[in-house]
Amino acid sequence: MHDILQQLGGIIGVAAYAFLILAILKSNVRQNFAAFMLWGMLDTIATITSILENGNFWLPLSNAVGASAVAVLLVIKKQVSWTRVETMTAFLVIICLIVWSTAGQRVALMATAAAVVIASIPQMFNTYKKPSETPLIPYFIFLAANVLSLFAGKSWSVEERLYPSASLLLTLAIVLLALRKPNWKI
Repeated sequence: MHDILQQLGGIIGVAAYAFLILAILKSNVRQNFAAFMLWGMLDTIATITSILENGNFWLPLSNAVGASAVAVLLVIKKQVSWTRVETMTAFLVIICLIVWSTAGQRVALMATAAAVVIASIPQMFNTYKKPSETPLIPYFIFLAANVLSLFAGKSWSVEERLYPSASLLLTLAIVLLALRKPNWKI
């Protein structure tokens, strides 16, 4: 049952990215390139680490593919910017990657989860400044995928629950920031 729930969490994650990509293509939805670029890289690391640790890898796998696709789309649409917020975030992510490369697999998984949350800072910052540019439907679907993936873990261990927990918290923060004003982009 856990395996089916994990796979379902990954499938729902892919669906969320599909909705987000459609929203970016069809409207004035803007997302933060740096966040999605960093998420794509970090989710790839989280996927590899989760697989090596025999952990719950379906959600990070769907996020790695989806975030990378969104980053490429943002480049194509010329929605790329880099400010001090992105520079600070990238610096913090690099620190997490140094920990990841020098520590054991378990600590590496923790560093990767921390880096994924840190990489969310630019998107949270943009959503705070312009909540109407963050589409709610994809982020609610991300929330559902994260909740499902959290409960799909086979045990209450770092390998099974940390990444979905971190993803759930960062997605919840983005949703709450996007809900601040009534002029949402659905």
